[in-house]
Amino acid sequence: MAPGLNALIPSSLFGFSSFTIYVILIFIAIALIFWGKTSWKIIMYAMGAYIGFMFTSIMLIRFHVTTLPTFIILLIGAVVGAILVNFAAKAFICFVLAGSITLALYLFTPINTIVAAVIGIIIFFICYVRFEKVSLYVAAFAGAMAMWFALVGLGVQNLSAQVVAGVAMIGGIMLQKYEEDLEKRNKKIPPFMRW
Repeated sequence: MAPGLNALIPSSLFGFSSFTIYVILIFIAIALIFWGKTSWKIIMYAMGAYIGFMFTSIMLIRFHVTTLPTFIILLIGAVVGAILVNFAAKAFICFVLAGSITLALYLFTPINTIVAAVIGIIIFFICYVRFEKVSLYVAAFAGAMAMWFALVGLGVQNLSAQVVAGVAMIGGIMLQKYEEDLEKRNKKIPPFMRW
């Protein structure tokens, strides 16, 4: 195992062994790599619902000032949390991508700061509007990183884990692009002519 990875996941987490956590992480990585757009939404909404639920339950315990039933308040908290976390994750990813491109433009080209910032803002809005396309690549990259981490945690050599994760990421992106093209072609064919 790579030095330092033992410290990242304890031997027991939420009652599960570290081996179980790594196997679950591999399944999440596979979902992110090969079904990026769909699994990305599910994971973000689930995390948001969980965070919203937990925040709302803590607020209900601390300040119980409502006469509504508790489950309705918790449901509202979960829905609001899911929407907010999905929005925050999209905005953060678009900000990081736009900021990275802006920084690269500023450092490696003769563009001044104001022009680089304007280009960064434009890239941010394009990225946010076209997040459906961006999420495919972001999810594949996140899945590859999770797969690498889990494989190294399970005892696979670092370089081998990187190669497996990289090949899986490229294969997942190619498979999703192929499925997109197939979907577009099937939309062009009238339904009565489809096999």
